[in-house]
Amino acid sequence: MGASLLAAGCGGGSGSGAGVTQAVGASTNQVPTTKTLPAPTGVTATSGINKVTLSWDPVPGADSYNIYWSVNPGVTTATGTKITGVASPYQHVGLYVSRVYFYVVTAVNSTGESVASSQASTVAATDSDNLYAANCQGCHGPVTATTIMHGTPDKIAAAIANNTGGMGVLSTLSADQINIISEQLPCH
Repeated sequence: MGASLLAAGCGGGSGSGAGVTQAVGASTNQVPTTKTLPAPTGVTATSGINKVTLSWDPVPGADSYNIYWSVNPGVTTATGTKITGVASPYQHVGLYVSRVYFYVVTAVNSTGESVASSQASTVAATDSDNLYAANCQGCHGPVTATTIMHGTPDKIAAAIANNTGGMGVLSTLSADQINIISEQLPCH
């Protein structure tokens, strides 16, 4: 009788003890894992008229992105002005004329924020008055007294393509910039 009591006590005790030990061991050995997001790659900045369009490659697992910008090179998450909760592409609007802007991007989800991307290329945003003054005024006078006649975007683009009057030097102007210049002309 004592032997069966001992066996039952040992079996019950070791079974319970083993179960408790395994449960405690399993819960204390489990460390919650959080996956840190990688920094966004492929960040590019494209200039526009008083704006910059930013784009980057998607980061798997990211819910949104933060942009940090500055007019000083070497922008970081600590030194830049933060724009939160954005997606690619993003237009940063209302920028000053002919100022250079610098950007980095981070990915964000419920586990936190990634490290910053590489700095985007510097970009200068210009407005329409500055485009005309920089590219046309030297030959055609101020916009209020321009010598350009029938300055439609198509005619301006054709004059640049044909190097009419030396306008071939303006071949780096985008179609958007040519449209903006044309809109400034009284004779468009």
